[in-house]
Amino acid sequence: MQYDDFEDLIVSVEGGIGHFRLNRPQKMNALTSTTYREVVEVGRRFQADRDVRVVLCTHEGRGFSAGADINDPSREERNQPGAMKQNRESVYAIGEAMPLVEKPTIASINGACAGAGFGFAASFDIRFLGPGARFLTAFAKRGVGPDGGLSYHLPRLVGHSRALELFYTSREVGAEEADRIGLGTLVEDPDAAAWELARELAVGPRTTFEWSKRLVYRASRMSLSEHLDLESAAQQTNRVGPDAQEAGAATREGRPPRFA
Repeated sequence: MQYDDFEDLIVSVEGGIGHFRLNRPQKMNALTSTTYREVVEVGRRFQADRDVRVVLCTHEGRGFSAGADINDPSREERNQPGAMKQNRESVYAIGEAMPLVEKPTIASINGACAGAGFGFAASFDIRFLGPGARFLTAFAKRGVGPDGGLSYHLPRLVGHSRALELFYTSREVGAEEADRIGLGTLVEDPDAAAWELARELAVGPRTTFEWSKRLVYRASRMSLSEHLDLESAAQQTNRVGPDAQEAGAATREGRPPRFA
């Protein structure tokens, strides 16, 4: 799989880890039409690449993402009435790029994370936060509504009431509060923590992880009864699958499992 054709991202695959870095440090990794397109594309490639077992996102510079780049030439076009298709394929598409990857996704966040960048960060399965991490919805200050999928992801992380308070006030949330309300896990070195977990998951049970993610994401769209049926079906499938077979063999033989 080719990964050397990106402009705003630095992408690599090694040891089962698909790693991409947001690489516009001079702009605090503000998001452009190129960034949106590349984030979606790297998600598609990582999903299709059997060598990728876990996805890790880090960032260059002193901020995860300052949100949409106000100097992006395509911004004016997207702001025109009736530009739903352009928006759906750009700023809103990044809100589902990582959820559509049926593999564990991890983000390392330090510094500013605002607007659509906040939406993107919230879309990862797991977030490690550095002491300098700070989050800002920002939309109310500009007199516009949420984008980047943040109105979907944020309530699922912090609850509806807290999410609305953050949308209404546009106040800044520092690293300690972010950890406390569920935006991520505060650590001294988020890159190191993210890489450590990525390496652990990269040798884990691939199918088990895929089904765990499907079940968690589908839960909010189903009744409890429907979800329990799906959970039961997934468990029946997993019990006779390669992950369970290898785990059982490893237990019997007294060795660590070697998941394919």
